[in-house]
Amino acid sequence: MSAEDVAADRDVEAAVAFLLRSTRARPQTEAELRAKLLERGWDPEAAAAALARGRELGALDDGAFARAWVEDRGLGRGYGASRLRRELARRQVPDGLIDAAMVAVEERDEEAVALELATERAARLPADLDPERVAARLVGFLARRGYPEGLARRVALRASGLDRRWD
Repeated sequence: MSAEDVAADRDVEAAVAFLLRSTRARPQTEAELRAKLLERGWDPEAAAAALARGRELGALDDGAFARAWVEDRGLGRGYGASRLRRELARRQVPDGLIDAAMVAVEERDEEAVALELATERAARLPADLDPERVAARLVGFLARRGYPEGLARRVALRASGLDRRWD
C-alpha cells in the first residue's frame, strides 16, 4: 500500500468519524452530510467512501430519517402533509422515500387533526379577543402548519365559534 493510499484511508476514517459524531448530535439526511463533508474540505472520493461506510454502519438511512420526521412532526406535532413533503424535499430526501414515509399521515383525518390543533390554540388565546380575530389567527396558525387554506378557514370558523353565530 502506497503512502497516498494510507493517507486516503485516513481521510475516509476521519470523515466517517465526523459523520458518526454529527449524526449522534442530530439525525441528518445523506445529502446534508455530503454537503457538510465537502464544505469541510474532504475530497469528493473520500466523502463518497465515508457516506457508503456510514450506510453500512446504519448511521445513514434516509428512509428511517423520513419516517421519524413524519412521525415526530406529522403525528406528534400535527403538521400537515404539504409542509412535511416540503421539509423532506428541502432536505433532499428522495421522492420515493418521502412517499413511503407519508403513508401514516395521509391515512389520518386531516380535518380532525386540524380542528384539535385549532381548538387547543384557541383556548390559549385571550378570552376577550374578538371571534373574527381568533379565526384569523387560527387560519394563519394552521397555514403555517401546512394545512390547505380552505380546510384552515373551515376549521378556524368551527374552533372560534363563528360557525354558531346568529345574524
